[in-house]
Amino acid sequence: MDYPRKDVLLYRAYISSEPRFFTIKDLQEMTGWSENIVQKLFNYPKFPSANYGKSKVVEAHALIQFFAERHEKEKERYWW
Repeated sequence: MDYPRKDVLLYRAYISSEPRFFTIKDLQEMTGWSENIVQKLFNYPKFPSANYGKSKVVEAHALIQFFAERHEKEKERYWW
């Protein structure tokens, strides 16, 4: 019997029928980080943000996936 890969199971666990988007202000409140740090995160090329009108947003599942992966300064060309 073949079992699904672990990463596929984790990805499926985060799927919901209603998409949620977070703004810079939302992430500030969730993390306690300064506005400057959160803006740097949203400008990071590998961060899954999108422009929605004049504001930047990130989808909840993409945010979870981004923070589930390790990002190291030595291995990244661009570091926020």
